[in-house]
Amino acid sequence: MTTRPAPALAAVLLDFDGTLVDTEPLWGQGEIDLLGARGVPWTEDQARRLCGTSRQVSMRALLDQMARHGVDVDAIDPIAFYDELWRTVYDAAVRDGLPWLPGVVDLLADLADEGIPCALVSSSPWPMLDACLELFPRHNISVVVSGDDVPAGKPAPDGYLMAAGRLGVDPTHCLVIEDSASGTAAGLAAGAVVVAVPHMRPLHDSPGQVMLEDLAGMTTARLRKLFASVRAGLPTGGTR
Repeated sequence: MTTRPAPALAAVLLDFDGTLVDTEPLWGQGEIDLLGARGVPWTEDQARRLCGTSRQVSMRALLDQMARHGVDVDAIDPIAFYDELWRTVYDAAVRDGLPWLPGVVDLLADLADEGIPCALVSSSPWPMLDACLELFPRHNISVVVSGDDVPAGKPAPDGYLMAAGRLGVDPTHCLVIEDSASGTAAGLAAGAVVVAVPHMRPLHDSPGQVMLEDLAGMTTARLRKLFASVRAGLPTGGTR
């Protein structure tokens, strides 16, 4: 009986907020400021709970909070409100240069040097992702899937399945890098190997997932080894 070789890594699919750049606190502060301007309290802990969630989930939570504090939410245009929120985050993020997380810039460059196809898969809106991508250093990101592109956001796998399809690769041959519970769940549901790098909230171990403290020192060669080890059911070394 011939044993089929494990698939090689075909593509890397990357989350944005909290995985590549430290923008999650900026989203939280934007929410606090916009609700505060309407006399509505919103705490850092409440904002933290929305990390990694879809636009629909976030907007529902924010509108519910405003309604509980007497705001006529029927008079609020949710599209305009969300536009104001993401533009606030974008302005803060680029004021002093994108707040890259450890190891990200070097990893993006190495993936480009190695010719690994990459996609950006985020719950953030396409205009923000497109504008931020213009500020990226050397990279090989050719596909961007935003929260506006899919019928169901994370933890549904739609975004990662769409990204793999647009890259022309099997999602089971992909490696996803994520920081949130909803994002890692989406990557696993898509059939990818997931590298989980917890940022704002802790994550739990799951089959098919490798847990890391950060991406410092991460290379394409190491991602290939992690991918192969997971597919072979071997120990990965995990959190360092």
